[in-house]
Amino acid sequence: MPPAERRALFALVLATLLWGATFVVIRDALSGLPPLPLVFGRFVVAAALLWLALAVLGLRPDRETWRGGAASGALGACAYLFQAIGLEHTAAGTSAFLTSAGSLCAGLFAWPLLGQRPGRVLAEGLLLAFLGSALLSLDARAALGGGERWTLAGALLFGLQIVVLARVAPRTNALALAAVQALVLALVLAPFAIGRLDAFRSRDAATWLRFLYLAVPAGALAPLLQVVAQRTLAPGRVGLLLALEPVFALLFALTLGGERFVPRWWIGAALILTAVWRVEGHAARATRTHRRATS
Repeated sequence: MPPAERRALFALVLATLLWGATFVVIRDALSGLPPLPLVFGRFVVAAALLWLALAVLGLRPDRETWRGGAASGALGACAYLFQAIGLEHTAAGTSAFLTSAGSLCAGLFAWPLLGQRPGRVLAEGLLLAFLGSALLSLDARAALGGGERWTLAGALLFGLQIVVLARVAPRTNALALAAVQALVLALVLAPFAIGRLDAFRSRDAATWLRFLYLAVPAGALAPLLQVVAQRTLAPGRVGLLLALEPVFALLFALTLGGERFVPRWWIGAALILTAVWRVEGHAARATRTHRRATS
């Protein structure tokens, strides 16, 4: 596997690890905060940090970066907005499953939008990961009501966001693209969240430390790592690798969160890991075969 591809894989797996920890963080300290002002606050801080980094490095987004970041940020903002609306009427496990399913759909969206048809191995991997996500997240009470439909709409927008980044990221500076994306995301959410910022009042130091985790590693660094990865990896592989997020969330929940063992969780995690192993192993073998054929 080429070094650039290995670095992209490492970046995306690290991003999913950072995002996986957010489930325990939100549950333990921020469950009293409404989702919308929480997301808005995260990305205000993230945008400020990313733009500060741009200023220090003397970088400025070009026109293509503004267009791509605006499209990606708007999709992300609408996705978070729909997810927040859905969470008011949807179980957390159902929301997690639908969000994961939306990311997996990126491989399907890339076919008509980018002309990247998923091969047999990738399609099988996406199906395995879909089943694994269902076992990790859903329970017998899951249903497709109004809240679930809002959540599903947001999840599909997350999948479209992956496709937009796949088109723009290879031609732009990763830091600049992540900065524009975070800024636009915060601006789009601002009208819906500013009136509810009083929810942040009277929070203790531990809560603010957890909020900083959501804003800095999970809000600024993880999206930047995703953009870096999408300079190299196809949308289908990106969507599949993002399915590792609930696996990491499970590990954090069992170790730091004190969750009880449930056998089907391990079956779901095993299906997702098998899917990633098959697809990435196939990609590595294809690279070796191509090298031998051209040498």
